[in-house]
Order: sequence, then C-alpha cells, then structure tokens
Amino acid sequence: MRKLFFILCFIPFISYCQTNSEFILQKSFSGQRGNHCITNNDCFHLSPDNPNNISRTIFYTYEQDKNKQAIDTIDYAQIYGLILYSFKNEKDNSYVVSWKFEDEYVPTFFTYYIKDGKLMKIGNWIIAIPYNKYGCEYCDYSIEDIRIHQRDDEIEFSFLKDMRFIDLKNYDYDDWGAFEAGELILSFNIVSGELRVIK
Repeated sequence: MRKLFFILCFIPFISYCQTNSEFILQKSFSGQRGNHCITNNDCFHLSPDNPNNISRTIFYTYEQDKNKQAIDTIDYAQIYGLILYSFKNEKDNSYVVSWKFEDEYVPTFFTYYIKDGKLMKIGNWIIAIPYNKYGCEYCDYSIEDIRIHQRDDEIEFSFLKDMRFIDLKNYDYDDWGAFEAGELILSFNIVSGELRVIK
C-alpha cells in the first residue's frame, strides 16, 4: 500500500516533467543583408534598402521562397544594429525567433513562434535595464538573460535581470514599468495566440 501511495504521488510530478521543455539558443545572425535561415526550410530577410522609404519589411519564407509572407514592418530610420536569434525546443522541432533591433536608447525585440512552417507572432517588446536604476545611456538587455520554456500549450518568458518592459502592441507604447529579476513572467498560448502575465 505504501508503494502504491508513493507511485500515485509522483505521477503528477512525472507528467509535469514530461510536458516541460526549454528553448535553447541555436543561432544568431548579425547584419541586414541576405537570407537568415534558422533551418534548411525556415528563413527570414528584410526588404531591400530604399532611400525614399524609412520603413523595412520583415519576410518569412518556408521551403526556399515558397509561402513567402510579410510578417512585420519596422521604422528603420532609428535602427543602429540588428541581430536575429533562434531558439530551438529541446523536445520537438519548434522554434522561438527574436529579431533584436538596437536604436539609440533601448533594444526592441520582435518575437515569433514557428512550427512546421507555420509562424505565429508573439509580440513586439522593448526590454531594457531600468534607466533610473543604472543611469545607462544605451539600456541594453542581453538575450542571454531571457529564459524560454514550454509547458503544454504555453510558452513562458522569464527574465534573469532587472528590466523595464514596454509592449508595442499595435504600435502603442504600453509601458508596464520596471520589474526586479524574476518578477515578470509572460505566457504565450500557441493555440489561442493570447499573451498574459502569470507572475
């Protein structure tokens, strides 16, 4: 009886461990030109420079230029640098991809979820270390200080350092304020596309 009780107590724990996985940083690309392919099939690129237009379009393609789709537009006038980061789920072939655009003061992260050639937009966020606390001129936030886990249909983003978070939903500046390390956890549902705060 005691053995049966022990086994029954650990079934939820075992189930939890089986559904929990981490997205591990795989690749990063610096620069603007050319295709940036995170797999043999999944590629991103920016529209060409146009001196008459200060905005650029981000494209996603699957299977070598098939299913090409415009996924975002950025105001390129204030961009000083960009890096594309690719995170692979350790248990399946899904990815979280984040474009980090560096402007004069803070970085902006355009973040997406990809599985089997289907892309979902997670969000466009300004994530920076708090200016008031650190007195920084350029308040960078390192991608290495962001952790991404999946629990069933939820992808969770947690932050290892103090940070300021601004949601650029519909290009409105929704300033959520400053948070201590580990205080803010964002959860994105890959079925509904809903983003919510869980802590």
